[in-house]
Amino acid sequence: MERLEKATAYLVYASVALGVLFLAVIHSVPGFPDWLFYSIMGGEGAWILCAVAIARRLRWAPYLAFALALITLAVSLPQPTHYAFASNGQYLDFSIFAGGALLQVGLILVILASFARSRRIQSP
Repeated sequence: MERLEKATAYLVYASVALGVLFLAVIHSVPGFPDWLFYSIMGGEGAWILCAVAIARRLRWAPYLAFALALITLAVSLPQPTHYAFASNGQYLDFSIFAGGALLQVGLILVILASFARSRRIQSP
């Protein structure tokens, strides 16, 4: 397996692991809305599907990972409560948010590099 493919796989697997940790943390938060928990769980299900597709080396898997990374960033970055975690002393919550954002940015960059490399190889 090529280095960029391995990096994509490891970043997707790390995103899944961090997502499971995030679900465990928010499940124990009193008053956390059920609808939001189940929405996040659905997103985690999409990440798990992506991880399985990456592991099976399905051709469309990097495209799904790219789309999920963009969606994850688009949903999480604008939330002011995520930034408030740091100022409120909720360092575990902020670490999960910051780590997830860094994973998604890294995943986007690795996939873009992989796409660019495959285009160079295919060009005459």
